[in-house]
Amino acid sequence: MVGYALSTGSINYMNASQNIIEVSVKDFQQDVVEKSRQIPVMLEFYAPGAAPSELQAPVLKKLAVEFNGKFLLARVNVQENQQIVQQLGVRTLPTIKIIVNAQMAHDLEGEQTETQLRELLESLTMSPIERIREQINLLLLAGNRQGAIQMLQEAISQEPQNHALHVELADLLVMESRIDEARELLATLPSDTIGIGKPKNRIEFSELSASLPALTELLDSVTQQPEDLPLKYQLAVRLVANDQIEEALEVLLEMLKIDKDYDEALARRTMVKIFELLGKGDSTATAYRRKMFTFLH
Repeated sequence: MVGYALSTGSINYMNASQNIIEVSVKDFQQDVVEKSRQIPVMLEFYAPGAAPSELQAPVLKKLAVEFNGKFLLARVNVQENQQIVQQLGVRTLPTIKIIVNAQMAHDLEGEQTETQLRELLESLTMSPIERIREQINLLLLAGNRQGAIQMLQEAISQEPQNHALHVELADLLVMESRIDEARELLATLPSDTIGIGKPKNRIEFSELSASLPALTELLDSVTQQPEDLPLKYQLAVRLVANDQIEEALEVLLEMLKIDKDYDEALARRTMVKIFELLGKGDSTATAYRRKMFTFLH
């Protein structure tokens, strides 16, 4: 093993969560190999007092606590577990090995940044629906909405009871103006299905916009009558139906500025529907939720 400098400090793991364990030869099979069939296991090879270990350990501990059970951090003291070191070919410190389904998935030598490790862990711990959403977003960014629909249909054929997949498919069908198909699909789902408000709100905006003037006409009208709140609302609805979400939110903020109580707080209620349409955790929704709060208070 390559030599390493010593440090006078030490890492305090007394307050570490249950997602961080010490591993030895006798419990390696159970705590690492078998556990890796359930969640990824990150093996951290360290030496007490070694400078490289001192630098890397706090980052790993932070991630283990933050991911809260999505992966297990298994620490291997190289001074006490030479058999594991030799069998796994550990040559330097720090070394990190990630085991998934009893197989070596990643072998990292040298210091790793928090960003590098976080991105790797996110890819390993992502749920099936999150993986599909990520792939769908890539297809949508490429303008391949049909490809995204086909991917969801294939996923549903494999997981017919996964309601989250049905919700995503319904939303894409609405975007493709296949509203009747979307309605039929949504009718098969429990009313409390997570995220069901997204396609339902998109249907509502689509139907509201169907009877409105063209977008260019509304833009001209609002330019000429900037204080006309009914016109502004119509423009916002048209913009949402045209997938110009941020522009629609800006128009609704203008409505709040003019009269936040207009038509039983119509602008606020509409913004909330758009936030549901965007989905939990969306950066645009988060930013405009703050702006809305500022206008209301």
